[in-house]
Amino acid sequence: MPNFNGAIIVHTLQLLKLPATLRQIVNTISTHTDLPEKAIKKPVKQTLEMGKRLGFLQKMDGRYYLVPMTFESLMSEMQALDMTDKPEPKLKSKKEKKTFKSEGSSSKKQLKLTDKVKKVADDSQTSTITMVPSELKVSSKHKAVK
Repeated sequence: MPNFNGAIIVHTLQLLKLPATLRQIVNTISTHTDLPEKAIKKPVKQTLEMGKRLGFLQKMDGRYYLVPMTFESLMSEMQALDMTDKPEPKLKSKKEKKTFKSEGSSSKKQLKLTDKVKKVADDSQTSTITMVPSELKVSSKHKAVK
């Protein structure tokens, strides 16, 4: 089954110059590529539906047509997407700022506590094997592999 991308569909719709049904689009592609209509109908339909979902195509009365795109419309869409991606900075209220200032004296206690936690974490990362059975003797000399 051939794989169709949006460029083929866009080119076909530009070639037809009018809104077209799935059958007309498949027929036009089949005529220009010498592929059987049966083989390309399903992937063309999937590509048309994806183009419709993404906003490149519209469908009215069973006919697909290209959405007119201008440079300005593309730029405004890109700017709108950029604005939604960036979260707005959170402003702290005056009360929150005051509570952080009063915690200055306890910051030394907090540092000591974090140092203790780090030390415990470092100690827990030491070897997990604490006992070796008497049958297994670990030697420091490495034997050569032949």
